[in-house]
Amino acid sequence: MKITELRDYQIEFEKKREYFNSGFKEINGLRKKFTTDYPINGIKDLTKDEYVIGKGDSTFCNRIENDLNEWGNIHGSPAIKFGLYFGKYGEDKTRKYRIGRKEYGTDENIAFEKILSAIVELLENKDDFRILKKNPISPMFKGKILSVYYPNDFLNIFSAKHLNYFINILGLDNESKSELDKQALLLNFKKSDKVMEKWSVYEFSKFLYASFGNPNNEIKEEKISKELKDFKLKDFPPIEILKFDYVDLQTNVLSETQGKGKNKGTKIDYSNRSRKFKRIGDRGEQIVLRAERKFLNENGKKDLAKLVDQISERDDSVGYDILSFELDGTKRLIEVKSTLRKIGKSSIYLSANELKVAENEKNYYFYIIYEAGSKRPKIWKVKSSDLLSNNNIIKEPILFKLNMNTN
Repeated sequence: MKITELRDYQIEFEKKREYFNSGFKEINGLRKKFTTDYPINGIKDLTKDEYVIGKGDSTFCNRIENDLNEWGNIHGSPAIKFGLYFGKYGEDKTRKYRIGRKEYGTDENIAFEKILSAIVELLENKDDFRILKKNPISPMFKGKILSVYYPNDFLNIFSAKHLNYFINILGLDNESKSELDKQALLLNFKKSDKVMEKWSVYEFSKFLYASFGNPNNEIKEEKISKELKDFKLKDFPPIEILKFDYVDLQTNVLSETQGKGKNKGTKIDYSNRSRKFKRIGDRGEQIVLRAERKFLNENGKKDLAKLVDQISERDDSVGYDILSFELDGTKRLIEVKSTLRKIGKSSIYLSANELKVAENEKNYYFYIIYEAGSKRPKIWKVKSSDLLSNNNIIKEPILFKLNMNTN
């Protein structure tokens, strides 16, 4: 995400920030009371009835899920996430203690001891991610526990789907499937920003939801009006699971009418003017960043891989998106163009500045990303001189600047 775009969202959030903070005192009071009622050194002394959901409102699990829901929602997964619960399961309508995770075995009392020991282990090793990741507590429950007890150190967003959504929206690069690593990545992003570094973690999470909402995939198709269906963009897969293919494409002859792109009702995949297509463009840049760093690392150029830079985040004036390198250290200037479409007929849009730089820089490349929203996008790397001199490509001027002086 470009810094100017981020600042626009932050300005909008400032208008609501006082409103969000007005509720912080109450929920933070509930959080503090919870940690006082359940001190770390007292957790192992809990009884099953004091712990499980299904035994009233005043249990550990019920309070952390429901009383502290405003601190972070973990309702999206069933009661098995707590390791032990009291209730029904499937077609068995008998209400009884049930073990939610096979890691704890088949004896409810032994399982309960393991669960309490695992919770204490979490809370006593908050700075050791190796221990935290191996801990058997389910990811959402684990995240909620850590956030409640250490509100300044852990992000209060626990759903992998939501973490992936915000990482994609912000254009962050991620290598890990661990929710803890994804939370840390978002917190590092917060800490690295001169505006957000002063915010509390609670404010930061409110900013993310207030600015970007929930994942689009949570909108059920049957509940959305036909007028909105065309505006709903499917959420992209987590960036860390992507694999990409390089393709070497040849252009075919276009007729003059094809080049004009006047087919009525045809949707264009490329645009830097709408939020929907902006997201597609940002995704393409994420893909290229990973591809360039991977290429350099695999060829023993780790020093150059670290220097690959997404210039577009902070400067629109240079005429390209990403600075990368050849294996000999020569700079490679990359302009990224992205589409959700498969390989075939498509259009890309260039600003006058991009065209000027592309025509004048010797090592300028277009990276055209097809199927940018898929798990296996296709990357066509083509040198600007080859693309711009290609007789099968029709250039069409579609924008005019009108200079004027009025009184």
